[in-house]
Amino acid sequence: MKTLITYFKMMKYALQAKLILVLTLFFFIFGIVFELLDFTRAGSSYSLAALYLALTGMYFYQLVFSSTVSKLVQSSPLKKKLQTSGPILASLILSLLVFAIYVVIRLFRITPEFLEENETSYAQGYSTILFMGVCIFVFFIYLAFSYKTYIFSLIFVGVTIIGILGFGMTTTSLVTLAEKLLINGNNPILIIMVSAVLIVLGAVLGYIISLLLYKKPISDLAVRYALRQASK
Repeated sequence: MKTLITYFKMMKYALQAKLILVLTLFFFIFGIVFELLDFTRAGSSYSLAALYLALTGMYFYQLVFSSTVSKLVQSSPLKKKLQTSGPILASLILSLLVFAIYVVIRLFRITPEFLEENETSYAQGYSTILFMGVCIFVFFIYLAFSYKTYIFSLIFVGVTIIGILGFGMTTTSLVTLAEKLLINGNNPILIIMVSAVLIVLGAVLGYIISLLLYKKPISDLAVRYALRQASK
């Protein structure tokens, strides 16, 4: 617990700390608003609200990791943890919290009346929970590469997210999976559990990747981009 508190304290040394906190709040608020106002097509497994909320936890990763660019942190014995377990743990905690909030809202919204009004099913309604789990899983992998192999990480996340969005909007695969996971046709507990496992698995894989890449220097492109943004 003490170590976790230290991670959060180190965020003040991060590049663009204020901007990142604003973006975190922005995506969280817009995600909630989009969900409540139902901006996403009700019968789709793709959810703009879920995508926005998935992004909120990822910004905490940047806050912790980018603090290691500071000369003060460079000489700290915590440097390795701040580039490996620290950002993963901070991001995982916020991601699970935001995920839980989204699930609660979704559970309240998916009612027989809602399904009838939108001509959709329980599987379609709950498939967005799976969509959010998949998004967070991918983001963890991306972030593990982002500061060490900047170009590769951009290509990876670009191709993957485009694939996910296309997958979510044009196929019934997530809905089919959600339908198989539903208990008694309307209980989404397995959907929630599978999505949560995906999130944790993404964090574990991200941590392993960050350990493998730890000795690799931080990408000059990543630092230059962050500094350029911070100077604006």
